[in-house]
Amino acid sequence: MIPLYSFMKRYFIEFSYDGTAYHGWQIQPNGVSVQEILQKALSLVLHQKLLVVGAGRTDAGVHARKMVAHFDIKQSIEDCNQLKYRMNRLLPSDISIETVREVCADMHARFSAHWRTYRYYI
Repeated sequence: MIPLYSFMKRYFIEFSYDGTAYHGWQIQPNGVSVQEILQKALSLVLHQKLLVVGAGRTDAGVHARKMVAHFDIKQSIEDCNQLKYRMNRLLPSDISIETVREVCADMHARFSAHWRTYRYYI
């Protein structure tokens, strides 16, 4: 039996955000999250409901200078730069897409990372 993911294309999104207005990265019932906004915009631009998986989570009000997330889709994206452009036009100014690129189907935004860097400013 061939695994389902072998028929899917996986894309990484590298982005930054100012988390002041958000209740963290992960979708939650009590407030707006970065994942929710990113997922809605991506689903709207690509005309299908998509799940975005992040490299990690941030708490409410926390910013990310370079965050990675991935999503899976059946068809190839012809122009990743055009997708980036369209996403940035749709997203609020406190979330900015830096790159979108196709990766191997077994790459994972969270589990394939070689390192992470956290900086705390008080």
